[in-house]
Amino acid sequence: MRTATKELGAARQELTFSFGPFRLVPGRQLLLLDERPVKLGGRAFELLRLLVQRRGELVSKNDLTAAAWPGTYVHDSNLKVNMWSLRRSLGDTQIEPVYIATVARRGYKFIADVRVGIGDIEEEPTPADPPPLTQPPLPRGIVGREADIAAIADLLAEDRHITLAGAGGIGKTTVALAVAQAHASRYRDGVCFVDLTTISDPTLFGAALVTALGIRGNTDVGLAAVLDYLRPRQMLLILDNCEHVLPAATIFASKFMTDTSPSRLLATSREPLGTTLEHVIRLGSLSFPSFGLGLSVDQAVRFPAVELFVRRATEWSDYEFVDDDCNAIATICHSLDGLPLAIELAAAQIGRFTPRELLVNLDQKLGFAAASIAVSLPRHETLMATIEWSYRLLSQKEARLFAVLSVFSDGFEHDDAVFVADAAGLTPIDVVTALGSLVAKSLLSAQARGASLRYRLLDSTRRYAAERCRGDPACDSAMRRHAERMIALFEQSEEEWNWREPADWTERYLGRIADLRSALSWSFGEQGDPMLGIRLAVAAITLWSETSILSEAQARLEVALALAKCVPCDDLSKAKLACALGWSLFYARKSSNENEVAWLDAIAFATRAGNVDYQQRALVGFAFYLLQIGEIARAITYLEQATSLAGRDPDSTATSEADRALAWAHAFAGELGKSRPVLDRLASTHSLAQGRSRKDANEVYRFITVRFNLPFVAWMQGQADYAAKLARDAVDAADRGGHWVSQSNALGLAALPISLEIGDLDALAFFTERLRRNLERERISRWVSVERYFSACLRNLRGDRRAVEDIRDAIDELIECRFLMRIGSYLAFLARAYLRQGRVAEARDAVRRAIAYQERQGERWCRSELLRVNASIFLHAGETVRAEKLFKQALAEARAIGALTFALRTATDLAAHWATTGREKDAVQLLAPIFGEFTEGFGTQDLVRASRLLTEIEDATSGGAS
Repeated sequence: MRTATKELGAARQELTFSFGPFRLVPGRQLLLLDERPVKLGGRAFELLRLLVQRRGELVSKNDLTAAAWPGTYVHDSNLKVNMWSLRRSLGDTQIEPVYIATVARRGYKFIADVRVGIGDIEEEPTPADPPPLTQPPLPRGIVGREADIAAIADLLAEDRHITLAGAGGIGKTTVALAVAQAHASRYRDGVCFVDLTTISDPTLFGAALVTALGIRGNTDVGLAAVLDYLRPRQMLLILDNCEHVLPAATIFASKFMTDTSPSRLLATSREPLGTTLEHVIRLGSLSFPSFGLGLSVDQAVRFPAVELFVRRATEWSDYEFVDDDCNAIATICHSLDGLPLAIELAAAQIGRFTPRELLVNLDQKLGFAAASIAVSLPRHETLMATIEWSYRLLSQKEARLFAVLSVFSDGFEHDDAVFVADAAGLTPIDVVTALGSLVAKSLLSAQARGASLRYRLLDSTRRYAAERCRGDPACDSAMRRHAERMIALFEQSEEEWNWREPADWTERYLGRIADLRSALSWSFGEQGDPMLGIRLAVAAITLWSETSILSEAQARLEVALALAKCVPCDDLSKAKLACALGWSLFYARKSSNENEVAWLDAIAFATRAGNVDYQQRALVGFAFYLLQIGEIARAITYLEQATSLAGRDPDSTATSEADRALAWAHAFAGELGKSRPVLDRLASTHSLAQGRSRKDANEVYRFITVRFNLPFVAWMQGQADYAAKLARDAVDAADRGGHWVSQSNALGLAALPISLEIGDLDALAFFTERLRRNLERERISRWVSVERYFSACLRNLRGDRRAVEDIRDAIDELIECRFLMRIGSYLAFLARAYLRQGRVAEARDAVRRAIAYQERQGERWCRSELLRVNASIFLHAGETVRAEKLFKQALAEARAIGALTFALRTATDLAAHWATTGREKDAVQLLAPIFGEFTEGFGTQDLVRASRLLTEIEDATSGGAS
């Protein structure tokens, strides 16, 4: 996830209330934990503010409701849910509260000591490092698992792969997260939690992994990309709930174990993954008392199952644990086999039933006579029977809402639930009331997210709810409403993209990707609605593009576009789909004919729609594809069409892109005189904006892109220092703004080739490492091969003779994936490397191939350089006449296109040859005037070599004369 850089502002004095490790700052709507902000919902914050301000006093439910929901009627369950969320945020989940006490049937009281003062608060406090978007809230107040957590943590120090196996509801996820929370400092690169319950299709396993790790770009080599990402890192990867995608999880775990990563893998599953080196830990139930022990309260709560029951019972009711209830609660825990989730579901009914009534009810509904049971039910049956029992106790409206909420694959908010619940005939008031009740009954979890609550069904309860929904006519309607809700959400994301801060936008909408996936799958499925799917795919383009989830996007876009061609669909939507597909294919590992088809479709649809902006976008996108595969002349034709449309829509954002692309294409064609003025104009037009809006982000993008085109031209024209500065500016600007794809482009197209050509090996090493790190964030396959090429070039120049084979292999990879732009210059370097090792035949073959690509592609910009390298090969072979002829052709060609740097290189080579054959005067007359045209770059390898040669000739001739 891309994050915006934040600078700290000045401190300001504020009234503060301190308690424990917390500091409440009412004037800033801020709660700090050890001086780092705590995410707290707006309602929960108002509750805490009032309780702290009236500390030590009983605050009635009415007063609290009025503070958090002024002028609004709300159901009592809303207060309970938000108070529960507040207590969780404070870690106040013990049987005996530390901060907030419940006063039976009356209200709440803040009981901790509070220190009031005036403190300096930064304008923008340092935010707590956010967890991955897929990570649920870290567990608080875990009961009875301390030994398990410590043992697992110790084992992870020795074993790279541990699987926590056990029945549903046994607490596998809770224990895994507790291990991560307690021992996160052991993992230098952090913890990544992958919630596999959010996917139902095993083929999405790789996509879930890639999304959770934040790997972007084209990951059509899925698991390989993940392993590449993990290899240099020391992190804990948690794969949660593997059982329904077991084959995919097993394949990944096997590959992970054969790799060299120092990272650790912790999986949770109802059954082991089955790999050779897997260490399986079977998680047991919470311990509970035996029958008939006659325990007191103090004795009973020493058993974790009883402690958990009492904690959950007191969270949602005015219940007070007394000796008379010990036997009933102990029997319930025994009968539920110590399953934590089953115990929580049962405890949630305290308030409606006394413990003894609850025991009788459970016995009647679940069919066990706890005192005489001979054979326990399998644990998964106990859990499902308990969920079934809890479901039967719901009101009709609660039951209907519970069932339709199963359409959500991940977390959802109140408004989402209201929208979908309409399918079950429920009103907004029904939903508000039922949500609070479902949370209170542990069938639904809630977590503060910003100013609102985010709800979530646990895996076991979601499966049960889905079964209840299946076969109900309301189910199909709920799926439709879910898809419509996702359309509304992602169409809203398109509008917010223009003004919301990028990091905030990404966190908000990338967190809904699981529901985007499920809505698209339903829409394009047998029972779905393809028109909804097409509309949703169009709305999701911005998310896929912004987060570079390219491979997943490609598969969805191909389906959407194919359907859009077969059903009544407007041309603009088809143009958007085709453009997005074109870009996703553009970044694929290998350029394919399907890419050309997508771009031609986009041009045709945009033209039919009469939309100039998308016509330009399609024309420019297609031209970039053509440049990539080396069809320069054809690219220029389409770019000229794009620029001719500028007058018809002066506000089109694609106009400057068309100008830039055309100038770049002219440079490749050797028309530097046409290219340079346009690039200079664009460079002066696009300044480096400092704001955080999308408009500012786009300006930064344009600042970067111009500066990875202009250095190429400036260097050829003899401005090496200026070119190097422009390239570094582009890299630095992309780094500050988190534009990783743009930075990879700046590195691959400007910083790396410029560093190589000017002979700055330190810069070449720095930028190569930067690109390597970038590719871990945003994996674009073509840049993987480019990075390998420049890394091998660096090793070659530093004396590694074997690196020449790696240079050749990297070039072959680029040719194989049809990334042919500049391939001639890459082959020219390979030829020079061969020649330095005396491998003349291989050098001759490399330059022959280079010339063939240059002529076929129309890349005149490098023709003089290829002629020069070819001349050097002939000179090395002793064919001096032919060599001199080629040198002169190369010099004339460099002069013809205005490439002063290439003219200097050729003149230096020819002058060096003449100096060894008694033509020192001719050598100086040739080289000195060209050298004199330079005004900068005197520390680069070309000018240093030319200067040294002129000095040597002068010394030799002056010495000979004396």
